[in-house]
Parts: sequence; C-alpha cells; structure tokens
Amino acid sequence: MAKKKRTFSKFRSKWWSLCEIDRQIRRGRACTCRSLSRDLEVDPRTVRRYIAFMRDEMDAPIEYDPIEETYALTDHTWTMPNVHLAEAELVALAVATRSMAAAMPAPFTERLEGLLAKLLDALPQAQREELRLLQERVDFVPSPVSSKGQELVEPLVEAIRDERTIEMTYRTLRRDREDRRRVDPYCLRFFAGAWYMVGYDHLTKHFPVFNLARVRTLEVTQETYHRKKFSAAEYFRHAVGVTVGGPPRSVRVLLSGRAARTAGERIWPGGFTYTPGDNGTGVLAGQVSKLDDLIAWVAAVGGDATILSDGLPPTKVPPHPC
Repeated sequence: MAKKKRTFSKFRSKWWSLCEIDRQIRRGRACTCRSLSRDLEVDPRTVRRYIAFMRDEMDAPIEYDPIEETYALTDHTWTMPNVHLAEAELVALAVATRSMAAAMPAPFTERLEGLLAKLLDALPQAQREELRLLQERVDFVPSPVSSKGQELVEPLVEAIRDERTIEMTYRTLRRDREDRRRVDPYCLRFFAGAWYMVGYDHLTKHFPVFNLARVRTLEVTQETYHRKKFSAAEYFRHAVGVTVGGPPRSVRVLLSGRAARTAGERIWPGGFTYTPGDNGTGVLAGQVSKLDDLIAWVAAVGGDATILSDGLPPTKVPPHPC
C-alpha cells in the first residue's frame, strides 16, 4: 500500500510566503510583483495568486497601484490570523515576558506585553487570570547597575534589519575624546547590565565593539550597506563578555571557599570546564582572548579566586561580598 504523501511542508511553505508578503508590504517598501517574486523565489503568477488569496480568504486590505505597480496596506490595524499556541507555549511566553523585562528597553517590553495580551484575549477568563497570576509569582531581578544607551537599541535594531549605515558621535575611553563615526551595525549584545554594538567601522576598517552608553548622538542614514562575512558566535567565541581581540590563550582559575563549594551549582561560560580538587578548591579552565571581562566575572562569582594564565603573573581577585 502506497504511503500517503504529506502536504504539511507545502502548506508551511505557502504560509511563510504569505507572512513574508505581509511583512514587506507592512514595512512600507515599494513592493512590486517582480520584487516579491524575486524575494520569495517564485514566479509572478504565484505572487498574484498569493495576494488574491490574502484578499479573498483573509480579508487583507491590500491595494494595488497600477501606475507605480506597487502593493500597499490601506489599514495597518489588520493582522495575519493568530497561530494556535498550546498552554505550555503560552506559559513559556508569559514567563519569558517577565524575564526579558529585566534587560530589554521599554519599547520592546511594551510590545511583548501587548503581544501576550492579544494572545490571552483569546482564552477563557479563568485561564487568563491563571497566567497573569503566574507572571506575578515568577520574578526576575535585573542587574543592580545598568548603563545608559537603552533608548538607542530600537533604532539600531531597525538599522540592522534594514542594513542601513549609522552616523554617531562616540566617546573613546583610550583617547578620552568624542569622534564622529560611520558604522554599519551588525549585531547587539547585552552583558552585565550594558548594551553593546558590533559593526563595521568605516574609519578603522575593522569590527570594534561600541558601548552604547558612550554614544552621544546617533542618526540612522538612508544609505544601505552590503553585509560582509561576519558571525557573532565566532566573533565572541573566546570572550566571556564583550572584550575581544588577539589570539585565544589558555586560562586557569583557581576557586576556593564559597566559590568552590557552589561551583557545581553554576553553568560556566561556553568552552570552560570545572575540575574539583581534593582540598576544598577547584580549577576552572578555558580559553579567552582577553582577561578584562574574566577578571570582572570571577570577582562576581563569590569567594576567593586566583586567575592563572600562561605568560602572566597570577591575578588575585577579591571575593564578592555576600
């Protein structure tokens, strides 16, 4: 007996295409049948069929301009039909909303709360109250000291999405002065209560890390850039936090006291392994390109710690107060 052919993958491909059409038109770009067919990798006839389906079956207010040959939404309050979420998925989203609020800038937190509210509106009253009560019972404490620059995250996310060059005034600590910089932003990283950006700097022709707290002015230009080969995972591969540069070197961290006793309770940075000793101490070993963030990170672990690194004298880190 022949196996029945599964059609889910075909449906999923069509659904993704409909979502991509909605996303591009909603962003206000000049969407034409030709541009959509190129981006979706389908023929123009298929694009017209997709848009007709969205109009007729999903009541999408899509209007066609025969002069400009572009598509546009006439009502931006219209949204794609909701995807069904299981109860466990809604619980995860509710808890995640609280956890992200400790680190995310206000605009994103508010939108995430709005998304959760839309999903909860489709549930019975009892389930809505249960999830809201759960949110109150799961608490996340943010970093005690946060840096400035959160207000720049949203425009930078849009610049990264649209691949647009930014112009900014940036204070460099090493020179202790403010300079004008043109940068192609590639990624953002949140670490220890501060936001950082990695981008291609037109001045140095490299990919430095910029602390958003030191950005004095920022403008997203209309100039687009073509992404160079870049991997954030590879860029930060040998970094405990955000300090990068130079070849990786082996590092050993001797832990004692409370830090050694609680070592089994911790998840260490990627690539690091912990080996307990016989005398109430233990050794954490891994590779880093620079010690700056490691020193600060070890200090926050609690208990005495001595950093041992090839070619460097031992670095004593004072215990973090309980």
